[in-house]
Amino acid sequence: MLLLLLCGPLALLAQAIPGAPAGQRAMPEYRIGPGDELSVTFPFNPELNHDGPVGPDGRFALPFAGNLLLAGETVPESTREVAAALRDAHIVADAHPSLTVRKYGAVVYVGGEVKLPGIVTLTTGMDPLQAVLAAGGLLDTAKTRRIVIVRRGSAGQAQLQYVDLRSYMRGKTTYAPGLLEARDVVFVPKTSIAEADRWVEQYLNKLLPFGKSLNYNFGNYGTTAVAR
Repeated sequence: MLLLLLCGPLALLAQAIPGAPAGQRAMPEYRIGPGDELSVTFPFNPELNHDGPVGPDGRFALPFAGNLLLAGETVPESTREVAAALRDAHIVADAHPSLTVRKYGAVVYVGGEVKLPGIVTLTTGMDPLQAVLAAGGLLDTAKTRRIVIVRRGSAGQAQLQYVDLRSYMRGKTTYAPGLLEARDVVFVPKTSIAEADRWVEQYLNKLLPFGKSLNYNFGNYGTTAVAR
């Protein structure tokens, strides 16, 4: 599933995930994803009201309108998508739907030197440290000066950030890692920079169909060009 979520064009540019000072981190607008339970109601056409899940393919089955690809969209964007689908299907010319997320299926993936690697349920305001704690905490072999956060950008590109979790945990920095979003990947390396770089190389360059070279922008760490 991770591979599908991070796949994109053959030549992708990895961009940094912006962080923000502690106490000033803006909550990212939630984007619908597989596993979410949606409810769509129509105040003027209650016969069209429908509840249902977003499937693994990111589509929501709406009667009379078909399967709508809503994964990756915000609630307002999905609401407009529903109205347009009903209009295009000649069901309701000017529907006024109200769409809500009844149950969140958002998850993040935590791997590397944690006690319980795997899928962690994303909660409101979760940051990388909280995700690591939800995965059972760190192993003694964990090196936390440069953990990796991988996120799929809006255009399908891989966005990367290296986070100094050790300094953050010890309160030695005013820079706080950004909040996680649905389907982010958090990787805790075993041997700091070398292991993190090796994992990025194997995960992004070898497992995914990228081009022969890929530029990584790691925010405060500068830009590194990696060629195969």
